[in-house]
Amino acid sequence: MIRVPDQASELLMSRICHLMEHDRLFLRSKLKISDIAALLGSNSHYVSECIKAHRACPFSQFINQYRIAYAKQLMQAWPDKKIAAVAIESGFANEMSFFRNFKQVEGVTPREWLNKNKK
Repeated sequence: MIRVPDQASELLMSRICHLMEHDRLFLRSKLKISDIAALLGSNSHYVSECIKAHRACPFSQFINQYRIAYAKQLMQAWPDKKIAAVAIESGFANEMSFFRNFKQVEGVTPREWLNKNKK
């Protein structure tokens, strides 16, 4: 059953996004949903359900979308930066995780994406 977001969950989602966009919590490679819940004075289940209701994806995918967007910014700003360094600086635990998630979201490898999107 899909829950319709209510005013409380909209506020929570706004606070979650603020933590991502302003505090850049997604850059922490070991970030857990319980970390977000603790910072917001909520519980992990409610945070998870809120993300699913508003973004139609699980927590890990939500976080990885921020990481990939940040990685793309890094690659465009510094095209000669090593992909492994971009992966770590973007919050991924390792290069393999970065490649797998990047290709899943973008449909191409990070290097292929960079070659298509050089300034």
